[in-house]
Amino acid sequence: MTTHSIILLINMADKIIKRNLVLELMSIRETPDGEKHIYSIKFADKQGVIRFFPQAYTTGSGRGNDYVNRMRGVQPCCQQGNPEGHIYPVSIDRIFEFNGMKVKL
Repeated sequence: MTTHSIILLINMADKIIKRNLVLELMSIRETPDGEKHIYSIKFADKQGVIRFFPQAYTTGSGRGNDYVNRMRGVQPCCQQGNPEGHIYPVSIDRIFEFNGMKVKL
């Protein structure tokens, strides 16, 4: 690993994104090509377990109106966008990282 790549990794670790921008990006369901919008996310579930999905996309959480309940459904997937496992309901207040950037209010 070169010095340049180490500095680049340190700078990536310090990046911060605001929660409202994360929610806007999570609301994008498809790219202009018609493919699923895939991202990485780290959050705490209802039991307090920290979960990290390197590839996931947004779905409904199955609890009625996601926007009123401040929830989003996150489906882990493979690189091709095929679902793996089940949908995780995620409270918007428990999202820690989005695409490698720390989330703040």
